[in-house]
Amino acid sequence: MPEFTLQARRRTLFVMASLFALAIALLIRLLDLQILRHDDLVARAQGIIYDERPLHARRGRIFDSKGRPLALNLRGYVLWINGPNFDGNEASRWIVSELCTWAPEGAAALIRVGKTEDLGFFLCSRWVDRSIAEQLKELQESGDLQGISLEEEPRRYYPYGPLVAPVLGYLQDDSALALAATEETRYVAHGGVEEFHDALLRGEEGKVQMEKDPFGFPIPTGYSREFPPVDGAQITLTLDLAIQYQAYKVLVEAVQKAEAKRGDIIVLDPNSGAILAMASYPSYNPNDIFACASNPDCGEYMHVNPPIGTHYEPGSTMKILTIAIALEEHLIRPDSAFECTGEVWVGGIPFHNWNGQAHGHETVSEILLHSCNVGAVTVNMLVDPEVYYHYLGRLGFGQLTGVDMAGEANGTVRSPKMAGWTEVDQAANAFGQAIDVTPLQLAAASSAVANGGDLWQPYIVQKIKQGDDITTTASAFRGRVFREETCREVTSMLAAIGAVKGKDGGALIPGYRVALKTGTAQIPVPGGDYEPHRTFASAIGYAPADEPQFLILVRIEGNSVIWGEEVAVPVVRDLTGFLLQYLHIPPSLGENTIGP
Repeated sequence: MPEFTLQARRRTLFVMASLFALAIALLIRLLDLQILRHDDLVARAQGIIYDERPLHARRGRIFDSKGRPLALNLRGYVLWINGPNFDGNEASRWIVSELCTWAPEGAAALIRVGKTEDLGFFLCSRWVDRSIAEQLKELQESGDLQGISLEEEPRRYYPYGPLVAPVLGYLQDDSALALAATEETRYVAHGGVEEFHDALLRGEEGKVQMEKDPFGFPIPTGYSREFPPVDGAQITLTLDLAIQYQAYKVLVEAVQKAEAKRGDIIVLDPNSGAILAMASYPSYNPNDIFACASNPDCGEYMHVNPPIGTHYEPGSTMKILTIAIALEEHLIRPDSAFECTGEVWVGGIPFHNWNGQAHGHETVSEILLHSCNVGAVTVNMLVDPEVYYHYLGRLGFGQLTGVDMAGEANGTVRSPKMAGWTEVDQAANAFGQAIDVTPLQLAAASSAVANGGDLWQPYIVQKIKQGDDITTTASAFRGRVFREETCREVTSMLAAIGAVKGKDGGALIPGYRVALKTGTAQIPVPGGDYEPHRTFASAIGYAPADEPQFLILVRIEGNSVIWGEEVAVPVVRDLTGFLLQYLHIPPSLGENTIGP
């Protein structure tokens, strides 16, 4: 009996230990399933039970400074077909088949005869116009069409097309690649404001979860849950559409009249850095990107905003800063005199005037008036190289301006700290050679002279609205470069040019003091030489000269040798005349003959 009791106890202990071990194993398994792998298993279960479809956020619109829409969203629809449930009369089936440009191969023919049971749930079309969508909905309501679903999806539209295209950029539809894997529409922002502020404009995507049957089809009466999207921000630019249109208009006329290759215009507020207009021609139609991309002549303009993304040797417009730096360093005065023999040697290299002639005895003011290369070189070589290139750095050359658009280029400045620099570089820089700048860099630097010495960071976004929150852009001060006295002296010299560059040698704009400097720049080619038969024609002007409200930079690339005074100055004149009237700026010299 004791032996039997001992065995029973052993069996009991074994059973209890086994049960305890099993309980521990079950507990560990429960911990694994309920805690450690909970999220993963829930996600897998939901993937089996539920189907997810994205809800696209509405992309934020873009407006000009007066609230006029520059980029908006057209209302369209994505059309889906539930193959096993699809049915309709012959006319309805035919309408749907014609729309199905994104359906699987052969689907259109099956739709026409109503044999779609084996096609599953598939995408028919990613863009159905609103009027067609309304027609399809009416057919559904009347019972003549079943098994389709329409999802609203906006499409980006630019009402002013090429006029603002380089500034705004564009959305490119990359869904042709994405659809194979995800069946989702995917737009990618390229260039300009669209790319720079893509995260703000895009908003946050939402989604809808729908319970599905074992075959993967949505259950009409099943569980569904919607996570609404957050729409993108609304962006207002500093750009004024009226000024933009006028700038584009006079630019197109100038390029076509000169039979030039292309051109650009920038209009800045020199007192803040706000961009009032930025135009390029030729441009492209952002509403038809695929057509442009397939055309080599158009395609090259799609990927760059030339006023910020291309650089050039600015030529004589650089003399504005050459003279300002020397004045700031007290090395010259406006009445300082020099002898121009038509040639000056620096580092064993001769430099000549643009026309090969000598100007004889001339003052600093006359150096600018005559656009004398020899005089500019003579003045610039008075400045210590370290000091000169320090000024160029402070003025923003060789670095990004920080403008709020994608695709900005640095430009190139070779300084004494770099290998290969010689004093010949400084001599050439005096009249805008051997230095690469973007039009925006030069416009911003020249604005420092126009406004009395302050450098402002250029910007194009005036305010951003996200929901009820509005953020207004504050002008970014980058530093004081020149004394007011220096700027007044340079402006006075430039106004003297404007006083004689109008029609018949009169004022550019009668009744107004307009500061003006022209430039005709050679175009460098690989190997260190210049094109012999093509030039850039350029000009910079600001008005009213003593209290400027705007600064204009014009750059036109010729197919031949073209001159700043002949090609670019008329553009500055016409645009300045428009701006003085548009901004209601009264004449300061007792007369006004701009127009009514």
